[in-house]
Parts: sequence; structure tokens; C-alpha cells
Amino acid sequence: MIEPDTARPKRTPRGPSPQKTQATRRSIVAAAFAEFLEHGYARGTTASVAQRAGLSKVTLFRYFDSKEALFEAVIQTHIASAAVALQSSPMHEHESVGEYLLRTVGAAAEVIDSSGRSATARLVVAEGLEFPLLAQMYRRYVHDALLEHFTRLAQLAAKRGELKAPELVQHPELLLAPLWLAMMNNTVIHPEVPMNAGTLFRLQVALLFKMP
Repeated sequence: MIEPDTARPKRTPRGPSPQKTQATRRSIVAAAFAEFLEHGYARGTTASVAQRAGLSKVTLFRYFDSKEALFEAVIQTHIASAAVALQSSPMHEHESVGEYLLRTVGAAAEVIDSSGRSATARLVVAEGLEFPLLAQMYRRYVHDALLEHFTRLAQLAAKRGELKAPELVQHPELLLAPLWLAMMNNTVIHPEVPMNAGTLFRLQVALLFKMP
């Protein structure tokens, strides 16, 4: 007589924990960031990204289904996150708009090169014509977000009577200009003689705003 099977039921294999999933995703994005900065978008490969992250291509594609998705994640994680942080940083009581800009954007500008943001901007400029999607991603997540933020601040400063140059309300790009000048100089035009983006931004703020 065959005895009934009294063994414990087999457990269904569990998937990776949310923490491990997030850690793997961060590892892939960091690897993609390094790959694109070193080799550019056109020459960078998903195989190299997987190798840098210590994963198989099959595992990588479970998280990102294309090289475009990888680049979008890089923009969102390493570049757009800074723009979001700036926009969400509250203004202190009795702080002028100019002071607020120096405290937030000025501080971020000081690390614009070491953070990899300058190199990413150069990558977008260099390869944006061949791959328009790169430029569209950068514009949506970074350029437009910052421009909208600067527009609101310029309008607030005008309302408070803090502007030396009222034209800033119509041309908030003036606050982006020193950042782009430094990024392009330091990565393309004259990297041997780098410009300090923080210094340029502070000078621009002093020209445009009435400082206490």
C-alpha cells in the first residue's frame, strides 16, 4: 500500500525583494551613466552596461527594454533629480529671490562638472542631432523644468520689486546662460581653462537682482 504523501508542500520561489530590485536598478543606471560618459550614446552598448553592472543582458532587459530607456533613466536619476530638488527647496522667510537663487542654484552650479552634469549636457549637444530623442529627454526633464522654475522666480522678484532688469520676466533664459556657458567651455570649447559655473551664476544674479 502506498502511503499518502505527507511531505510539506513545495514553496513557490519568491522574486527579489523591493530593496534588491531598487539596488539592481541603481546599479544598472550607474553603469549606464559611466558607459555613456566614456563612450558616448552611439558607441555605448547595453552589453557593456550589463558587464559594468555585473549582470547578464537578460537581467538588464528585465529592467530596461532599450538603450533609450537606459539613457532616460540616467537623465532622470543623475540630472533631472537636481532640477527637482531645486524646485522643491523652500524659500526661507525674509529671503530675497536673489539670495534664494544663490543658495540653491549657486550651490548646485559649484558641482556641475564633478557631478557629471556638464559631461551629460555635452553628450546631448554632440549626439542630439543624430538622436533627437536625447535632446527631447534633456529638454523635458532638465531644460524646461529649470526654465519654468526660473520664470516663476522672476515673476515673484518683479512683484516684490527685486529686479534690476525687468526683462528677466520675458527672458528667464538669462539665468540658464552662465550654466550653459561654463558647461560647454569646460567640456568642449576650452577645457584646459575651465570656468567656474558657480562664480558665473553669482555674477549674473548680481547683475539681474537687487541684492540686500
